Amino acid sequence: MLVGAGRIGMVHLNNILANQRFELKYVVDADEKAAKNAASKSTTAKPLTSVDAAFADSHVACVLICTPTADHREIILKAIHAGKAIMCEKPISLKVSELDECYNEAKKHNVPLLCGYQRRSDPSFRQLQEACKKGAVGNVQIVKTTSRDNPVPTLAYLKISGKIFHDCGSHDIDVCRWITGEDPVEVFAVASAFKPEIKEMGDWDTVLISLKYPSGIIASIDLSRKAAYGYDQRIEVLGDKGMVQAMNRQPTTMILSTDEGIKSDPYCYSFPQRYDQAYAFELDHFADVITKKVEPRLSHEDARMVAIIADAAERSAETGKPVTITY
Repeated sequence: MLVGAGRIGMVHLNNILANQRFELKYVVDADEKAAKNAASKSTTAKPLTSVDAAFADSHVACVLICTPTADHREIILKAIHAGKAIMCEKPISLKVSELDECYNEAKKHNVPLLCGYQRRSDPSFRQLQEACKKGAVGNVQIVKTTSRDNPVPTLAYLKISGKIFHDCGSHDIDVCRWITGEDPVEVFAVASAFKPEIKEMGDWDTVLISLKYPSGIIASIDLSRKAAYGYDQRIEVLGDKGMVQAMNRQPTTMILSTDEGIKSDPYCYSFPQRYDQAYAFELDHFADVITKKVEPRLSHEDARMVAIIADAAERSAETGKPVTITY
């Protein structure tokens, strides 16, 4: 069953329908029209406005949760008590205590819980991480990530997003942990809000985060809510033996060279296009978690550390001071 038929829910819906390992039984959304519209794309799914009837169905084996973050805890706990395997879009919760509650309850009832950080399933990023892990660039010294949105998310979304550090920045914080294999000991963040409507809601649209790791590795994260030239997602890792990069994707690889200059396609429009493969591979990994009993690609510890680091980064931006991170 799919819970939440918004933008990310529709991305997952298309992947569920394309994956022969799943059969969609229900689409649940508080907005009846949205639930019916999403369910109509499937020959097997029924629309519902509440999860209760779907969780009572013994034929439902798993649930994919794509609702606003504030609803995650309640749905996750219901799914656990109904014995349904769970994949939930990040973050599980903005509160570490609630995140721990969900994972601990899932462990207690032996229910798989996968938090969806799709970048770990992106082929280019996975290849970069593997290269670093195998020592291809020697001892890692600097990690740089860039994440710039296109288009600017709607104000309705931003109001429920949990702010930029947890919404956008948590992806990069997770990637940096994944690449370094370490948790940072100190963070310093600076943030600005160039859009008045974002500033009015107490959020930021432009951020730089610096992280210091126990081994001496330094990471920098560059975030923006707007990249006029397309969805910009890059990683660069410098080691004492070389450098490895994962660059942006473009719709085609055509390059036109004339006396007027060189022209190529713009970057992918937004995240559904940039991470289409990642979302599909992530869903297939979820099937492996259920049927092959493999460990979720992102653990309780991973999700917990990302939340703590994002909190510390936000606190640094608010105070203008470096923050020593305690776990």
